[in-house]
Amino acid sequence: MPEPAALAGGSPGDAGPVTLAAGHVWGFLSALRAAGVTTALPKQADLLRVVGESPPRDLTALYWYARITLLHDIEELAAFDRVFTAWFRQGGLPDAVPPPPAGESDVPSPQGPGEDDPAPREVLPGDGVEASTLSTYGRRDFDPAGDRWRPVTRALEAAWPAVLPSTPSRRRRPARTGDRLDVRHAWRRAHRHDGEIIELRRRARPPRPRRLLILVDVSGSLRRHTPDLLRLAHTALRAAPARTEVFTFGTRLTRITSALSYPHTGRALRAVSEQVTDADGGTAIGAALREFLGVPRFVALARGALVIVLSDGLERGDHVPMVRATARLSRLSHRLVWWSPLACSPTYSPVTRAMAAQLPHLDHLGGVSDLPTALAEVRRLPAVLSGPRRAAARLWPPPNPAPRPAQQGTRS
Repeated sequence: MPEPAALAGGSPGDAGPVTLAAGHVWGFLSALRAAGVTTALPKQADLLRVVGESPPRDLTALYWYARITLLHDIEELAAFDRVFTAWFRQGGLPDAVPPPPAGESDVPSPQGPGEDDPAPREVLPGDGVEASTLSTYGRRDFDPAGDRWRPVTRALEAAWPAVLPSTPSRRRRPARTGDRLDVRHAWRRAHRHDGEIIELRRRARPPRPRRLLILVDVSGSLRRHTPDLLRLAHTALRAAPARTEVFTFGTRLTRITSALSYPHTGRALRAVSEQVTDADGGTAIGAALREFLGVPRFVALARGALVIVLSDGLERGDHVPMVRATARLSRLSHRLVWWSPLACSPTYSPVTRAMAAQLPHLDHLGGVSDLPTALAEVRRLPAVLSGPRRAAARLWPPPNPAPRPAQQGTRS
């Protein structure tokens, strides 16, 4: 990675490296706001903290630091890439912004130094701009899907029964073919025909669909995608009402199976909005999954089930509880599938500590941001279920693997 002085476009003799680097980052963040990329003040502070605690080894690492920390909407990716290339790969823009005076906060001010810089809206706790650890209490009205999504929802309802995995039932029933003879039936028929055995019947364990468990992330970082994710869960509940359970989590865990069981989508979403009180708030994935696994009757719902987690995986704070809960959930379930809106981008890579650590426990990591992408992932489930377990790590290798150290000495 170039030196801070080189990044700032000046010589080391003009100013100190720290001042030049601070001015360059200051101009980069201001340029992002000018380009229309929403950068919340807490996330800007997170970027500065991450760069200070773990300096990036090259421009690629710095790019992923900034993208994961600052970007929350995939539609802003093009503008983000354009500004990053101009500031860090082409030497910076001509109208560089000077760093703040000494004594002021290290976090960039929401107001740019120029009069043409647009002032971003005020960032409030739980307003959905960025994921955080702040808890909120309130309601959010989820708008019902329009008529344009009706064919997609019908296709989803028709696709769910065909892709859900099955398992042999515990009780045996009369069948033409089976692994056991129906001795009772043969005895009754023989008794009616003077002891003659006319036909033999068998008993078998018919297949039954496995339980489907859906966990929906309703935190602020997924504010734009939450209504579609809930509609996806509603189609699964309508397709298999007796074998489907739905939970939401943000800063707390909420079971919404009964609220989402209304046949009409609008009424179901209104019932969910009345029951879920942490929508568009903070993110506590590890605490929510740990709370789920702490209730025995909830654990019974996950045992042997197809578990689908709809979340971006952007955990705030310590990621170890999230990884441990994911590992146990993987051991309990038949398959553990993780669908993230971020994975819809062709350049996405699970480089955050939480996603990289839990990737070996996932059977599949896919991208779902709306109903059409959800339909594509649902139709891909049979291939996932027929494949090996915990195959997500093989399909999503870690980016830029560290080179192996050179061996010292030679063999004799």
